[in-house]
Amino acid sequence: MRLYESNGVPLNTYYRLPVGVCGSGGVTSAKKCRISPYEIDETVYYIFKHLALPGFAAGFILIMIFFRFFSSFLIMYLRTIFLILAVLLFLSVGRELIRAWKYKIRDDVIFLPGPYIFNRKAEIYTQKINEITETYYKIGFVGDIMKMKKFDLKFHPDIHCFFNDVNLIIGNLEGIISNKPCPITKQAHPGSILKKLASLLNPNAKWLLCSSNNHSEDFGSIPYNRSLHRIQRRSKFDVFGREDVSFIHSKNNDINIFSATEWSNQKTWDYTLKYNNPNLAPNPHDNNKFNILFPHWGFENEKYVRARIQSDARALLTGERQDYTCFQQWVRKIFNRLILHNPEHKWDIIFAHHSHVLQPIIKVPDVIDDKKGNKIDFNKLAVFSAGNFTSGANIFRKKKHISGIVMKCEIGPLEGFEDKLVIGKMEWRRTKNHKIRIENVRTKRVCFDCEKYRTYNHNLLISSIFSIGLFILAFLFS
Repeated sequence: MRLYESNGVPLNTYYRLPVGVCGSGGVTSAKKCRISPYEIDETVYYIFKHLALPGFAAGFILIMIFFRFFSSFLIMYLRTIFLILAVLLFLSVGRELIRAWKYKIRDDVIFLPGPYIFNRKAEIYTQKINEITETYYKIGFVGDIMKMKKFDLKFHPDIHCFFNDVNLIIGNLEGIISNKPCPITKQAHPGSILKKLASLLNPNAKWLLCSSNNHSEDFGSIPYNRSLHRIQRRSKFDVFGREDVSFIHSKNNDINIFSATEWSNQKTWDYTLKYNNPNLAPNPHDNNKFNILFPHWGFENEKYVRARIQSDARALLTGERQDYTCFQQWVRKIFNRLILHNPEHKWDIIFAHHSHVLQPIIKVPDVIDDKKGNKIDFNKLAVFSAGNFTSGANIFRKKKHISGIVMKCEIGPLEGFEDKLVIGKMEWRRTKNHKIRIENVRTKRVCFDCEKYRTYNHNLLISSIFSIGLFILAFLFS
């Protein structure tokens, strides 16, 4: 599939033009990295979310039980500290559970990941979203492509088979391509990642890598632009996401793809498009075409979807006004998060990234008027977070950040109104990065996750319950 920037110039040609060499923002240095991409209150919550594991609290409780056999000022002081930490961690876990219940999506759900679900029905991995007359395109999607650190990367044959019939795979490349050493807080991939990704393609397919994310500007504009050109020079790759190429389309002008980022790890950003009102795309798009929104949004480590993001998604897909209170509208305007409905700029699929954990997949009903004025019902899709497609996580976040969603969709004319392109059949699977050794080399192999998906560590949860029981008994009989 050949892709073009908003003015109709092929991407390969555009990146060789003067404006395509460095973009419209000029040379910009990376600013001092922030603690997190969020505001102060969100940053505090961000830290506790990463520690929202009952196993850590259970460990503190076990230490307190052990300390009961000793009597000294230092031991009592440490017991108090561990008790406070255990309480904070349990409050953090409890808050996650409450928010998951509060924001649970109950209608038109295809996949609901949790958290803390014990009994789950078998997922249906292939569904017919709409009736289409024929298939024009098959497009694949993956989530965040994270750096592998010291791991080699392999793909299971099942992943190759899954993508063997697509025309295009769209994925979010966190950070840039660079063979220089990468600090732990930043994201950079060696050039070999492109060869790894290309191995998934059939002879007629290409990758479209998105560079619009909170790690794009980790190293400044010059390394960023070098990365874009390095990717674009590969015959099997296109890249977009810089502000001047955030909106691209297919040769026949019937597929539109747009991306922007809600966050940046730098104090300012100048060359990726800031996500605040994506329905004001650089070019107006025809609702009869197939319009793909690929946003970097949401909040890290949240398996639920906040009400604001649910409302935004429905507004962007249907063009209908959502029920926001005056206070909500004021807050959203202050924080530059005002997403307005626009019936002239509606999207057909939202495939989002940034949270690094799995979030729900839902169908969203919409209607379209045919040439005779009849209303035809059809469905659209929202994938709120596809998790991580590749990940070098190995210690603290290894259970959360190794899972992802891959998906592919058939795109074609809607039965009953062939001027409108819609999703026909869609297929999705959960993936995980399985740690193995190949020829004594530490390797992560991306494969289908065939296990019952849990958002918690089963052994840690059991040990937590056991530890709490011991703590209560020790307290009662002491």
